[in-house]
Amino acid sequence: MTAGHDCLGLLAPFWLCLVGVLLLSSPIWTFNLHTDNPTVFSGPSRSYFGFALDFYQDNRGSMNVVVGAPRANTSQPGVLEAGAVYLCPWKASGSLCTPIQFDAKGDQTEAMSRIITVKTFKSKQWFGASVSTWKDNILACAPLLHWNAIDGDNEATKTPVGSCFVATRSLQHFVEYSPCRGTQVDLVYRDAQIGDDKRYCEAGFSSAVSESGRLLLGAPGGYFFGGMIFSVNLSAVVTSFPKLPRLLWTVRGEQATADYTEKSSKDGYRGYSVAFGEFNEDSQSPEYVVGVPNKNLTKGVVEILSFQEVLWTLPSEQMASYFGHTVAVADINGDGKDDILVGAPLFMERHSDGKLYEVGRAYLYLQRKTSHAFSVPWQKLTGTDVYGRFGMAIAPLGDMDQDGYSDIAIGAPFAGQDGGGRVYIYRGQSSGLSASPDQILENPFTGPAGFGFAVRGASDIDANGYSDVLVGAFEASKVAVYRARPVVVIKAQVVVPDALNPEEKRCTVSKMKVSCFTFQMCVGVSGKNIPKKMGLEAELQLDRMKQKFWRRVFLEQTSQSSQVFPLELSEKVPQTCRNFTAYLRDEADFKDKLSPIVVSFNFSLGSASGAGELLPVLSGQTVIREQTRIVLECGEDSVCIPDLKLFACMKEGSLFIGEENVVLIQATAVNAGEGAYEAELVVELPSGAYFQTARSNSQKLICSSHKENETRLVACEMGNPMKPNTEIKVDMEVSVSQLEEAGDHINFTVQLKSKNRDNPNSNMEVLQVPVKVAARMELWGNSAPASVLLPLVSGEPKNESKKVEDYGPRVEHIYQLQNDGPSSVSKSELLVNFPNRFRGSFLLYISRVTTEGSISCSPSNETNPLKLEVLEPTAAYNQSGTVQLQRWREKRDVMVEADSATLQGPVVVNCSNQACATIHCQVGALERGQGASVTIHAVLWLQSFQEHPLEQFLIQSQALFSALGMPYSIQPETLPSGTFLTGFFKRTRPPTDDEEELTKDPQAQPVGQEQ
Repeated sequence: MTAGHDCLGLLAPFWLCLVGVLLLSSPIWTFNLHTDNPTVFSGPSRSYFGFALDFYQDNRGSMNVVVGAPRANTSQPGVLEAGAVYLCPWKASGSLCTPIQFDAKGDQTEAMSRIITVKTFKSKQWFGASVSTWKDNILACAPLLHWNAIDGDNEATKTPVGSCFVATRSLQHFVEYSPCRGTQVDLVYRDAQIGDDKRYCEAGFSSAVSESGRLLLGAPGGYFFGGMIFSVNLSAVVTSFPKLPRLLWTVRGEQATADYTEKSSKDGYRGYSVAFGEFNEDSQSPEYVVGVPNKNLTKGVVEILSFQEVLWTLPSEQMASYFGHTVAVADINGDGKDDILVGAPLFMERHSDGKLYEVGRAYLYLQRKTSHAFSVPWQKLTGTDVYGRFGMAIAPLGDMDQDGYSDIAIGAPFAGQDGGGRVYIYRGQSSGLSASPDQILENPFTGPAGFGFAVRGASDIDANGYSDVLVGAFEASKVAVYRARPVVVIKAQVVVPDALNPEEKRCTVSKMKVSCFTFQMCVGVSGKNIPKKMGLEAELQLDRMKQKFWRRVFLEQTSQSSQVFPLELSEKVPQTCRNFTAYLRDEADFKDKLSPIVVSFNFSLGSASGAGELLPVLSGQTVIREQTRIVLECGEDSVCIPDLKLFACMKEGSLFIGEENVVLIQATAVNAGEGAYEAELVVELPSGAYFQTARSNSQKLICSSHKENETRLVACEMGNPMKPNTEIKVDMEVSVSQLEEAGDHINFTVQLKSKNRDNPNSNMEVLQVPVKVAARMELWGNSAPASVLLPLVSGEPKNESKKVEDYGPRVEHIYQLQNDGPSSVSKSELLVNFPNRFRGSFLLYISRVTTEGSISCSPSNETNPLKLEVLEPTAAYNQSGTVQLQRWREKRDVMVEADSATLQGPVVVNCSNQACATIHCQVGALERGQGASVTIHAVLWLQSFQEHPLEQFLIQSQALFSALGMPYSIQPETLPSGTFLTGFFKRTRPPTDDEEELTKDPQAQPVGQEQ
């Protein structure tokens, strides 16, 4: 025995370790299984009651449930957890389950000869791990029954050969079947290298019985875990059993698959699951469907065998998915041929996050007349619960809803919010199985239960003509029985007139003539074992495709668009009909004259007598709809084909970013064909555009603005209908702003639309409007004061002073840069050239530079070079803008009056004839209406002026600005720039009226905007 198989019952623990945690939940769909109060059978705690199960009808016709509990304790002497099979007589309210006494003996020993002895070991043999029934027979197996053959000092070793029992003759006669027992010891296998090694068979791991009573037994540990199957008539098992107790005997007609020889079959576990089916033209002998989930290095296959011959091999798509863990056979699409279902409960699916999640998958193979019928699955059903083990159990249910197709149940025993398990019900149909489950059975027990590990169907336990479903929950040691409810098939018909003429007003509602019509509804029911009397509830909806406020037709009696009323049907009166009268609203009250008017009936179950315990469910035409239409003036064919044409233009030239622009769209709408219903002029507005007003030449125009898929639209009504040969002119004003992200143009799309089916729309006009940027920037300057009157004095100032105010009066030159818009400027540069010296001496001594707003200036070397103390100025200005220097007069000893005739003309001092200090300033973003300023603080250096007592000075500074960029993807051809001069007078006499403050430089013209 190799190290890889050194634990007993290698395969059985796989049943137990398939445990998962649910991460997702699913909604519940309706079907005809009654799920509210399933009948529950219970077994001993921790016995794994429900691990295997089947229906059983005894020879008296009574229905029962047979349940395996492979970890149950029994009365067998000296045996621990032998396992048991329980018989649960059917009662809707449940009943007590009792163990069937298949085997009352403990471990057995038999001397085959003087030196050979054989033994059985029944503790933890897992009796009841598989259960099958056929007529009055019950087959139950213990795949972990152990066996040993002792030959003197040698032995075969204690290994799980497995064993089965058959109960027959009303459960009064029991026979055993254990095909893997032998007398050869381990030494013989090793020395002779015998390949026919059945010591690890685990016979009965899976089992099935055909309709003719043929037994198929899976032994996946046979041939040293390559796997094998046995086939024999169940009657031969019964008749071949020795009357005297023996541990070894032969069974007539027994067949066993041959030993695998190919390498790919090593550890394949052939026989892990088995089923019967018909897949060739020989209908006398069935074929076998066998799961081999570990073959091909765990990739797995399913084989279709004509016993020794492999007819087809169904390959797996994923390694280690345990493809073939479960197999089932049923005619899914109703073509009379057997189809195959395969479970792969460990299948992993890659989710949107790129990770693989174990969800499980089930495969459907339809039998078709092609050479590749079973090479590719017809359909794949994938689980949604991570670790839910979807596909661990697959059970054919028969035609549970009586629709002509077989239905299927798929178990996921560790799915659900608490990991307790779920069972998914899928309807059969001509194209395969429904893509999503039609009903989901949730775990009815508390906590993890393994609900759905075993599922069995296709038998009618309550004799109502519909097959029911058994679900085992081995971890809860319970079985739930779900009964199928009778299916009432509804067949309904609605007859409505082909068309409604609004001009024909034959009825009176609220003293007003209205257009009306009559229609008829007929409904009938049928079904298997349905109640003798049926009450239905019918809901009538008129014009149901419209919202209630917009519905166009109403019932004559109630003036409502809907009505709910009862219908009574019976075995004698299976069909009933009713007539209704409805009327059409006035045409002026609604727009839509083209779409059909839908008359709908929805049927639901009312009362039912003679239904027994379970109320029926409805199937068939539970909803029926018919439609009529409104007569149109469109000729004999009642189909209006308009011929819509559109001419559109834009009057304005360009749009400017930052401006509140208003554009005028001029459109001419023409219909040269038949009537256009619900005709509208539709304008698609770009971002930042808003509808203002619209005018028309021919009618009162109604326009509305709305959003559609995040696009703002304006729709103006052109008539309902817009009659033939109509021409309408429209002028529409639209405001446009917020163009910062628009690019160099925006588009307005204009089209004339209608709701007609044929040729509904006109040509589409796309009006393109250029988008530009422009900013008018202005620069102002000012001198404070504008002039200074100095007296003629003698004496010298105090040169040793450290206070700047001791050297002369204060003078400030102020420059302000402002953006008048409309667009913004992201940054600018401002340079100020300041004449601070004259002939090498200080003239205007710069003490400091201050700013206001989004501007920063770099200090010049000429700013306070003597490091004087700079205090807040104290000089006061007079009304004329000059400063009276009284404090300076107090510091002078002698004042000399000057003769005006001796004064000389002004000397002009600017940067063209003298050296200047330059102040560099960077201006930040300026929105429309924003500005920034810089102030040059200086003092008039009196010592220099005393050297020229009879001279007057005009001192001029100069500022230059340049915009460096605008914060948009588009830029102007030229950016704004300009200059400004500010002058200051030093006088020896009072100023005259014409010596005023200088105004802004007429050369400082902004650019970027038309003048």
